[in-house]
Amino acid sequence: MHLDPLPAARDTAEYEPLHLSGGDGPQLLTDRGSIRTAGIELAAGARRELLIFSRDLDPDLYDRQDFLAAVKQLALSKPWHPVRILLGEPQRALLGGHRLIELSRRLSSRIAVRRVAEDFRNRADAFLIADGSGYCLRRQADRPEALVEFQGGGPARRLRAEFEQIWEQSDEDTELRRLYL
Repeated sequence: MHLDPLPAARDTAEYEPLHLSGGDGPQLLTDRGSIRTAGIELAAGARRELLIFSRDLDPDLYDRQDFLAAVKQLALSKPWHPVRILLGEPQRALLGGHRLIELSRRLSSRIAVRRVAEDFRNRADAFLIADGSGYCLRRQADRPEALVEFQGGGPARRLRAEFEQIWEQSDEDTELRRLYL
């Protein structure tokens, strides 16, 4: 499968790895840089699936070249939808020219995006789950604070179950589905 390269990165600076240990339980991150790095590391480490629940795909976290490269690598490595995204307000990402939305359009058989069902749109949290075991949870999505755990079995499974419940009740948004021919 041949794809044109993604548009130029908004930020090409290298990130500083977190080096979190897997067995110490969740760690509290209190700055956007650390949260961004955790998201990149979780995406890069995902081998089976990556699930994202977000109001608007915060571009500072999800529209970064390192993150996009990890998502693309996972998406191209599996024949089914290994990357699924639930968006509360897709218009914000669409109007901003979010590169993850563009990537999902180019890899529509590998990256699925749905608009969050009305019953769940007022949720204040946002999260990313990798392989059902690692997660980054922002209980207040508009704050620079998150819990992250790379081997967080129980909490990650609970978040994944919530994601699945919302996914089943949510629909595809026609604006998100523009296909490349």
